[in-house]
Amino acid sequence: MIKKIITFVMVALLGGVFFGGLKVSAIDTSKLSYMMTISPPRHNIILIPGEVYEGSFNVTNMSNATKALKYSVRIGSFNLGKDENGEVDYNSTDVDTVTGYNQMMDWITVEKKSGTVPPGEIDVVPFKITVPKDAPAGGQYASLIFRDDTEKDRDGDGNVMIENVVEFAAGILAEVAGQTRDEGVIIENNIPSFILTNTLTASSRVRNDGNVHTNASYVLQVWPLFSDEEYCTNEEEPKTSLIMPETERYHAETCDLPSIGIFRAKQTIKIFDEVSEREKLVIVCPLWLLFIIIFVIVFAIMWLIAKARARNKAAN
Repeated sequence: MIKKIITFVMVALLGGVFFGGLKVSAIDTSKLSYMMTISPPRHNIILIPGEVYEGSFNVTNMSNATKALKYSVRIGSFNLGKDENGEVDYNSTDVDTVTGYNQMMDWITVEKKSGTVPPGEIDVVPFKITVPKDAPAGGQYASLIFRDDTEKDRDGDGNVMIENVVEFAAGILAEVAGQTRDEGVIIENNIPSFILTNTLTASSRVRNDGNVHTNASYVLQVWPLFSDEEYCTNEEEPKTSLIMPETERYHAETCDLPSIGIFRAKQTIKIFDEVSEREKLVIVCPLWLLFIIIFVIVFAIMWLIAKARARNKAAN
């Protein structure tokens, strides 16, 4: 009887073997009347000490309303990614924060501080970056913060009819030419060996010890235990995340698997010249099957104890 139960559990277990920046609240687009977009969402540029860089952002009126949109512009900073997950926040309006990596805020000039955009048209907002001759090599970061100053239509009670984004930012990510440091560390590369659900989550944490921003890349590949045909992979288009200088970044890749089975999983992480590869066997075992396994083990132990006692009693 014990052998039959154990065989059933093993068959059930092995049966599956073969197989950026802008945060806004949701609105009802059917009632959308005002929409302003900024492009590109960020600039990635190289700066030369002692020279001047000129660029621009486009403000587009995407509204279905008939009135023009009004906007204003100011220079802002943003969080360099020092929160728990290392996320980059371009939407910071903290214009007083000037750090070693935000000195560029003082180098930027914007002559056009406000404008009006008729429906369906584009307004260009130029900016100029005057780079000091003694500018430090490495990353420099700032943003242009656009504020929607349009007076919205109101209903009979004086309420604004449509929800609208009031303020948002477009990032400027620059690298000042010179002697830069490209140093990265892969702190964690984790793949679980045992999961109770069919979603495999491989996590990682990397640190940028350099003085320039970079993209870390993540590849997750999963195969059946006895096959080389990938169950899921993003090898052709690796996921990437922006890592700011002297910050850490958490990342998670997922793969949906059958409810029961044993699989081979491999995660490859790269930042600068650092590469980490981790490969593991992953057992997918739902909770109900885990209970059966525990029951079988407990039952087998109790049966063996009872049989040993019976032998001892017979011997006496």
